[in-house]
Amino acid sequence: MKKSIALISVFAVLMIAFSGCVDNNTPAVNGTDSGNPETNAISDEDVAGISTLETLPAGFEYIDTIPLSTDEIKSGYKAENVSGILEGSEGIYKDSNKTEYHIDVIGLEDKEAANNFITAYKSSFPPLNSGSRFTDESFNGHSAVKITEYITAGGKTVSRYSYIWSNENYVIVVFGNTAEEAPIRQLAEATGY
Repeated sequence: MKKSIALISVFAVLMIAFSGCVDNNTPAVNGTDSGNPETNAISDEDVAGISTLETLPAGFEYIDTIPLSTDEIKSGYKAENVSGILEGSEGIYKDSNKTEYHIDVIGLEDKEAANNFITAYKSSFPPLNSGSRFTDESFNGHSAVKITEYITAGGKTVSRYSYIWSNENYVIVVFGNTAEEAPIRQLAEATGY
């Protein structure tokens, strides 16, 4: 009888410890708790989880997920003057033609910082001689901006596309090394964000 009570007591303590019931803090929603600034930090798992797709569109293959430092993010996105950048991650994918695609996820302090990040990035592009560089589009229940760039490859001017949008305090950017915009949009939609 004493062994049974002792065993039940051990199980009860373990259940309480593993359930988190010992702490009096209320759980955070979406990884944030506005009452405690220390819990507003975004973890590597959050940004990496968003940039690593569980379900890929047909023809795509997952290659790797790498962390992005705040210095890399500020430099790569011309966001040196943007505050509130916390963490970043880049998911790398290839299609059947071995074309490389990327999903960058940048975690920021709040929605305002995310919007400021997008504004700063868009302002880093010069205007096009004709047409619009930025096109508002919508998928997954939100709006996104398709950005058109032109580069020289093999002596020819070719287009490159990317999609950028925010979801709460995250900024998501999808781009690839292709002149076709359809596969980039497919990956953007596959994020579910």
